[in-house]
Amino acid sequence: MRKSCIGGLLAVAFVVLLGAAVFSGYVYGRQRGDLISVRPASTGAPFSVKMDTQPVVEPGVIADAAATVEPSVVTIDTEYRPRTLFSDDVLGFTRSMTVHPRGTGSGVIISPDGVIVTNNHVVENASKIQVTLSDGRELEGTVVGADPQSDIAVVRVPQKNLPAVTFADSDRIRIGEWVEAIGNPLGVGTTVTAGIVSAVRKKGASSNGQSYQTDLIQTDAAINPGNSGGALADTKGRLVGINSAILSTSGGNIGIGFAIPANTVRNVTTQLIQQGRVVRPWLGISFGPITDRARAALKLPSDLSGVVVASVVSDSPADAAGLKPGDVIQEANGSRITRPDALQNLVQSMKAGDALRLSYWRDGASKQATATLREQPKVPETQLD
Repeated sequence: MRKSCIGGLLAVAFVVLLGAAVFSGYVYGRQRGDLISVRPASTGAPFSVKMDTQPVVEPGVIADAAATVEPSVVTIDTEYRPRTLFSDDVLGFTRSMTVHPRGTGSGVIISPDGVIVTNNHVVENASKIQVTLSDGRELEGTVVGADPQSDIAVVRVPQKNLPAVTFADSDRIRIGEWVEAIGNPLGVGTTVTAGIVSAVRKKGASSNGQSYQTDLIQTDAAINPGNSGGALADTKGRLVGINSAILSTSGGNIGIGFAIPANTVRNVTTQLIQQGRVVRPWLGISFGPITDRARAALKLPSDLSGVVVASVVSDSPADAAGLKPGDVIQEANGSRITRPDALQNLVQSMKAGDALRLSYWRDGASKQATATLREQPKVPETQLD
């Protein structure tokens, strides 16, 4: 009896799978816009459905974008000063060994006259930099400037008429958009991987103890060691970011990679090329959102929006403007401020010496102040903006 039941179940399963396969094959053979007639077994009343395409990016789109960006991506091999290592053998004798550290990363050509952007950690302290172009040519590179805070460096090679990448406006990128990572992971050669934008992590935000020192684009496109400095591109073949880091429990890709947004790259590289360093504007406060606890403690109206000043650095632009802890900044240069990153991004878009007009709430009244931004101190306080 038991064998008979099992045999019956297997027969039913086979019929169901066969029917699904036949229906799938029938649907697969139809075109977008075709009408197919369906008769449900329960009611017997037929109805029609209109076919549409499967919601995926066609392979040709990824391939075309890769073909556009790939000529602009280079491999960067680095050498470092020799190191002497000492160790004791089993007999107690001290032995020495000289090692020649090397590294491999990627870079992206941003100007036809040989200007390349990469990560600072790819070329930092390197005694020799060799750049290999997509066509196999090998050129010696020199560092024009580097910015450890954003992890961006500019390298120049003595070559003209190189294929420079086109920049996208990274502020317009949306979560869920398709992107591709192009670089030289683990030294295997130029490699293209595809995925989506998983998140946009804002500077100063934190999650699970992870604090972000700059804006970052998170992607599940495979990024591995060696991809650092390579391109993160959109489906139009434009640069949306420079691959910089991964979060991993194994040292390899697990689907959490980060890229520095193209707009940050453009701003930093422009300053490095023009003046050899990055000058960041500084207001001199730390601030955060209006929490329920802050609203109760400061007795703020229920409909009041803005960001709460947590602390003010002594002798800073904010201090000179008269700001105090507990103030709620509502507007900056005429723009409503409802989130901390909005104020942060506004300050970072300005220059040292610019005037920042603020409207803030204190003791039940709206007040005005103007702060003249200064260059961020070389040794930043715990607050940067």
